[in-house]
Amino acid sequence: MKNNFGIVQGRLIKPPQKKILQYFPPNWIEEIDIAKKNNISFIEFFKDRKKNLSCPFYYDQGFKAVKEVLNYKQFKSYSFCDDYIINNNILKKKNIYKYFKVLSKNLKILNIKIYILPLFEKSDMNKKNYKKFVEVIKLASKIFRNENIKLALETNLEYKKLNILFDLVGHKNLYIVYDSGNRLNKNIDIEEEILFLKKKIIHIHLKDKDFKGNNVILGTGKVNFKKLFRALKKINYKFNFVFETNRGTNPIFTMRNNLKFVKKIAAQQDFNI
Repeated sequence: MKNNFGIVQGRLIKPPQKKILQYFPPNWIEEIDIAKKNNISFIEFFKDRKKNLSCPFYYDQGFKAVKEVLNYKQFKSYSFCDDYIINNNILKKKNIYKYFKVLSKNLKILNIKIYILPLFEKSDMNKKNYKKFVEVIKLASKIFRNENIKLALETNLEYKKLNILFDLVGHKNLYIVYDSGNRLNKNIDIEEEILFLKKKIIHIHLKDKDFKGNNVILGTGKVNFKKLFRALKKINYKFNFVFETNRGTNPIFTMRNNLKFVKKIAAQQDFNI
């Protein structure tokens, strides 16, 4: 499989406020055209944390409408991140079975390959509570597997605890999103961690951060991208990359520089993209 590049929805368009990173753009159709013109293979769609009229993913008909646009634009979908879970405790959500069931059917309409479950903030999974998540993750794993969609967790849980979680869940349809920026905050050697997780990693979020946790322009922070690609080379990573990056002052110009930067670093580590 060829490694393709995607970008998180809204990162190719200026938000109404400069400090907003995760922003669902009302002009999301225009962003598809921008992506196509700039060698971005797909946009990682996301369900906004709070319901808003601009986000079609809160309505069954919205998924169908997005599919029609994708068909018309001849643009593929690939991954979907459920940010709604960040603001809504997944352990306390009523009828979580129905939630996953309906969502999986809708994502199937879009031909989504990877469903990302971000376990942060209200749904934060950590070393003290991760065992409480086992049954919910088992349920999600089974439901999305039935639709041929891979379940990928995005979490800051320490990697050895992640390994225990995988053993407890026991499902084959469970993977990891490796976020280069978020993992920096764990003060863990990026190469050591990737070599430990190996085939559990099915998706990469490319991000750079400073030691204060700020999302900064790719290559200007503290993430060691040489180690990242050296490790990915060793585990023979064959999946895709998604830019979840700072937009800079000009989102399109920044994205073009991101592509150049990543391809250069990857080539230096003999990682062929």
